[in-house]
Amino acid sequence: MAPAGASAAAESSPTVPPLSAEPSIGYIALDDSQAYVQAITGGIREAAADLGIGLVECDAGWTRPGVRTCATELAEAGVHGVISMQPFADLNEDVCATVGGVPTIGILYDQGPCQVSLFEIDQAESGRLAGAALGTLAADRWDCDVRAYVSLEAGADDVIGGARMDGFRTGYKEHCAMPKQKRTLTDAQHQITAQTQMGRVLDEIKGRPIIVAGVSDVAVMGAMNAARQRERSNHTWNAGQLADPVAHKAIACDPHFVASVAQFPERFGATVVPALGEVIEGGEMPATLDAELALVTASNIRDVFPEVPACDE
Repeated sequence: MAPAGASAAAESSPTVPPLSAEPSIGYIALDDSQAYVQAITGGIREAAADLGIGLVECDAGWTRPGVRTCATELAEAGVHGVISMQPFADLNEDVCATVGGVPTIGILYDQGPCQVSLFEIDQAESGRLAGAALGTLAADRWDCDVRAYVSLEAGADDVIGGARMDGFRTGYKEHCAMPKQKRTLTDAQHQITAQTQMGRVLDEIKGRPIIVAGVSDVAVMGAMNAARQRERSNHTWNAGQLADPVAHKAIACDPHFVASVAQFPERFGATVVPALGEVIEGGEMPATLDAELALVTASNIRDVFPEVPACDE
């Protein structure tokens, strides 16, 4: 990682564009088909508009060719700095060279030699918060005597999700030992894949309670659909991640959706855009910037998200 501050990135290349009265920044989105990324993109747009900073956007579509195309487009636009979610570590040096060595703030993923700061989310802690909520429930309600623990995961290639799910287990074990029956379902980060696989688990495992930990709230919604279809909604207790708007009402109104953790992706832009602007103007940044996390349950969801409708609506 480059030293924090604009000078390290700027000195590495003489091709950094000269500052204009209105500097422009580039943004490489991970994959704007995902709601989480859409929220990040919206926040970056809003922050850039508020500060009068030109924004050049490119969606990499979570592909290597997409990342290379985006780097070329940002270079051709002559941006003075980059906010990047590109996830491929082997492309970091090429992207840095292509954009002309301009200072870069990474979101979630390290961006290599051009990076002056990394906006981090403590995924393990995010998982731990939700896992502890499940563990507290299991300890208080059933004295830790649960039928099974089911983990809805993306798979080995999802490092970020893997950290969340390890955190889930850590938080749960702060209160209860793991039950003898455990199931880890991969490719279960989507609603339909989680629903299909959870259905098979429910056909196999009889009885209650079953603890369900989801890498995303949409995965939890799928698992809850599977339980509902089998008239076993009162057999599973679930917790997810991201406090996705699609799950807000379920968190507020369904006691079997125990908790989620908000990472507030819509707020990332309010931190990273002014930070990059400061670096472009010659300031320095810490090597990391930290995201806010909040446990979300039925008891506080309307404090965190006041727009959540009433349960009878």
